[in-house]
Amino acid sequence: MTPPEAVVSEKRHLSAVWLLPLLAFVIGAALVVNVHLNRGPEIEILFSSAEGLEPGKTKIKALSVDVGTVESVELTPGLDKVLVKARLEPVAEPLLHADTQFWVVRPQVVTSGISGLGTLLSGVYIELSPGEEAIGARKFTGLDKMPVTPQNVPGLRLVLVSDKGSSVNTGDPILYRGYKVGRVENSEFDASIPPVSSAFQ
Repeated sequence: MTPPEAVVSEKRHLSAVWLLPLLAFVIGAALVVNVHLNRGPEIEILFSSAEGLEPGKTKIKALSVDVGTVESVELTPGLDKVLVKARLEPVAEPLLHADTQFWVVRPQVVTSGISGLGTLLSGVYIELSPGEEAIGARKFTGLDKMPVTPQNVPGLRLVLVSDKGSSVNTGDPILYRGYKVGRVENSEFDASIPPVSSAFQ
């Protein structure tokens, strides 16, 4: 009688060579998911000009602190405006109110002095001034120039009407008995307002 022959089977083990690529894939996927989950909000800002704005370089600042970066600059479909898309840091999301203001900071000379000199070294940047209305906005219209007075500064705002405005400029001081008590924020022509001489007739 012939004794039964033993059957020898080989167990195949996963080669250590495959462990490294698999581990690298898992780590890479985890990093991608983590970056995506921790990305800050993307916003859109309409400007009249893209002068000095560079994708990937131009920063968005609030109180001189970097809170975002411009990602793209393109013309609007009407070819009359510039659409700036930017990515903000997650910490800056509470600053995005419906009335949040944005403007481009460049060197400029006004009647009240010279502003934006720091950009000669650091480059042009976009300043963010948070508002007070509903939070969560993502689309904004940028200002053509820096506001004379930040919108959150307390004080009394007056609208004055005059027949002549050639001697009044933005930034001019308002004096009371020789003391500066305010500044002119804006001066513009309004054709809908009748002359002061006939307004009270």
